[in-house]
Amino acid sequence: MNKRLLFVCTLMVWAISVPTTHAQNLNGGFDEAIAWAQVRMVKVYGATAGRVDGYSSGIIVSPDGLIVTMQGVYLDGMNTRVTMHDGTQHRAIVLRRNRALQLALLKIEAETPEYFELSAEDVGRKGDWVVALSNAFKVADGVEPMSVNLGIISLRTSMEARLSPRDVAYRGPLVLVDCITSNPGAGGGAVVTQDKRLVGCIGRVINSSDTNTRLNYAVPCGVLNGFVDGTLELEPETAVAASDKPADLGLRLFRIGGRRAPAYIDRIINGSPAEQVGLRPDDLVISLNGEKIGTIREFDAVMETIAPGQEIIIIVKRKQRLIRVPLTPIEKN
Repeated sequence: MNKRLLFVCTLMVWAISVPTTHAQNLNGGFDEAIAWAQVRMVKVYGATAGRVDGYSSGIIVSPDGLIVTMQGVYLDGMNTRVTMHDGTQHRAIVLRRNRALQLALLKIEAETPEYFELSAEDVGRKGDWVVALSNAFKVADGVEPMSVNLGIISLRTSMEARLSPRDVAYRGPLVLVDCITSNPGAGGGAVVTQDKRLVGCIGRVINSSDTNTRLNYAVPCGVLNGFVDGTLELEPETAVAASDKPADLGLRLFRIGGRRAPAYIDRIINGSPAEQVGLRPDDLVISLNGEKIGTIREFDAVMETIAPGQEIIIIVKRKQRLIRVPLTPIEKN
């Protein structure tokens, strides 16, 4: 009886100690990868709008200051900045955006010798262990290191997710990961393998109102590579029926200063789409249909590409607030 009890106890100790030892070895095996990734990442800060967070994470992708992060309202302000791993800060400008993938490419005027080399091929296979690094919840502010989560690659797939029935939040390839990355500020963080390869960058938070869940995913390295070098090609979005008439939002700009002046709203037409969504005179248009607006000329150029009946997103600045609203233009009389 004592021999049987001893045998059972031995098995129990073995069963408990094996996974614990494996986890300890796995954790230690990522030390170099984590340290390697930390110096190639930045914290991104920008404007806030209501409950929308004004910060995220970013990855350095070139030696001359190119940074990939997630698209967001925080990039539509006038003072976007990044904090490097050593605490130094730099002002950043937005070079390029992709609405389908929710990606943004930033540029800072600084040398960045430590950066992620983007591969055109997929990195990591289903079941591979990875670590996800990010500034989730803005825990890291200066020289503090990024937060780290451990997980595995669950699946590679493509999807189309929407913030609302008409507002696309993500459309394209992605890598599902079995670690919690869908937190405020995590978007734009790095997902890396144990042998120091970039799998992709953490995607923007996607919620499911039906299941009350969030998706943990990364935009694949190959997609990032195409986005940065400008060769990215995705399936075209659903076409909108053409119209012979131009689109009208129901707002009129203050044009006395000429087409180089800022795009301030002068008046709102009664009963128009602009009135229905609550736009007001003196609001400053800073983004239209995903394009940054700095002048009346830029506003007019974007309006020429918009079709009546095609819902768009407009972002305006009202005093110190950024307001983001969808509206559907009508045909101009």
